[in-house]
Amino acid sequence: MHFAVGRHRSKYLAVFLATTALITAAPLQSAPIDASKLDDAALAAALGEARGRSKPLLCDELVPLTAEALKRAAAPANAETFAAGNAALWCAIEEKRYADASAAIELTEAKLGRQEAFDRVAISLDSFLSRPEQAIARIDILAKTGGGEALTSIPPEVIYDLSRAATTAKRPDLKLALWSSIYSARSFGQLDPEVIGGTGINLLQAKADSGLLSDKDSDLADLVTNAGAYAALLSQRRYAPLWPHLEERAGDNLAEVLKLDVQINAERFKAAPNDTERFAGLIYSLLQSGNLKPAIDATEPFREDGMDYSEINEQIAWAINSMAIALRASGRPEEGLKALDALASLDPEQHSWVVNFAINHAAALAGEARHAEALASYDRAQPIAEKQGSPFARAIITGQRACSLHTLGRTDEAAAMLKALEAVRLDAVQGSIGSAMCVGRDDLAIAWALEALADDTHRPVAIAALQPRYMENTPPAWNDPEPNLLLAKSPELAAAFEKVARVVPERFAPLGGKPRLGPKPASSQP
Repeated sequence: MHFAVGRHRSKYLAVFLATTALITAAPLQSAPIDASKLDDAALAAALGEARGRSKPLLCDELVPLTAEALKRAAAPANAETFAAGNAALWCAIEEKRYADASAAIELTEAKLGRQEAFDRVAISLDSFLSRPEQAIARIDILAKTGGGEALTSIPPEVIYDLSRAATTAKRPDLKLALWSSIYSARSFGQLDPEVIGGTGINLLQAKADSGLLSDKDSDLADLVTNAGAYAALLSQRRYAPLWPHLEERAGDNLAEVLKLDVQINAERFKAAPNDTERFAGLIYSLLQSGNLKPAIDATEPFREDGMDYSEINEQIAWAINSMAIALRASGRPEEGLKALDALASLDPEQHSWVVNFAINHAAALAGEARHAEALASYDRAQPIAEKQGSPFARAIITGQRACSLHTLGRTDEAAAMLKALEAVRLDAVQGSIGSAMCVGRDDLAIAWALEALADDTHRPVAIAALQPRYMENTPPAWNDPEPNLLLAKSPELAAAFEKVARVVPERFAPLGGKPRLGPKPASSQP
């Protein structure tokens, strides 16, 4: 199994903090300047000097100086009002007073109207402060103003954070409003392809959740190229009105969709070859389309002798993770494991995302049937996950430990670990079901699958877990559990599954899932 335990962590705060880092790193004065004591000439000179700094002193200089300038300015004082509000905004962000920062925007715009310069940070602040309604309303304004060009400046991660916030809040109306605004913008075709593709799947989800989906929504389905997302559309019964169109478009093994996905990601990377997120996206696209050799060739620099991973960022780490899977699927497991071990060995204090790869290294060892080594690798991952990992990460480790312990004949320890997993099973639905099967507890696996199918939040994951192994979109291990087999063992589970899903016909088995990882058991069939 491959576990992407940190790819969707929230990033909107980092978006505007990265911006403030450009202007807030200067040492502060011992006390703020008393601007009221300056005459007009001195005030103007002080403002000029403060604004001329490469790293302005926001709270100690610009806030008092711009506030005093506003007091003295003749009406309507629009420039002075904006300057004072802008200084107050970034001072509050520097001091991590995010509610005050948002209030500074609101106060300024109450006097001046919407300020384009505030759009990006206002949306990020509203997201961070759990106010998706305000953020989505601003997105709608951007989409409808002029040609919607301002929408192109909003980072994809901010839009996705808003969408997840709406989903978490169980507000399909907000999710529908967000993606409808984006789709209706005249600038839609100019947006990042990641946003264009995301519009398709998210707007279809929102329409399905709101009971609005019909066979007329094929235009949205045509935006989806990710294999996992496409498989979800083909499997979940709520998308049944679109199944004829989806099947015709896909081609055998999703070949037509995957070809388009590679093309889009290649063009996206070509347009910004220094963008590591786009590089990682291209490597993953190659992996899920079954183009293993191009993925391996493109990542060759990361296999050079003496390669130092300590300076890479998280996106490059994900590209290396895809490289490792491609290497293992190509009969080069030691090279893949070596790369994952190097990632997992990075200092978690310097790289907070290391937990992802510490887990993936251990899971890869288990996939190669090296369970004793896998347990040792989980020993390394556990303290990182306890300190920096998500509940999902910790649940995955617990379940995988149970599986490796059971495989090694340490049944009492495995049973105890499975008991611990039971308490957190909903934090990692698919992994928990598989771990229960691995430990020989199909009864638990069936119960947990039924529980997940009955829950709106967990149902999509359970449906994906219960698909045959041929629907994996990247190479699975031969020894991965097969929850699909539970459908034949439990009429109750089969009936619950049939109400909300179908088994996707094998002709749509994604190309990327055809290779296998690890040693093939004698009893296994392709």
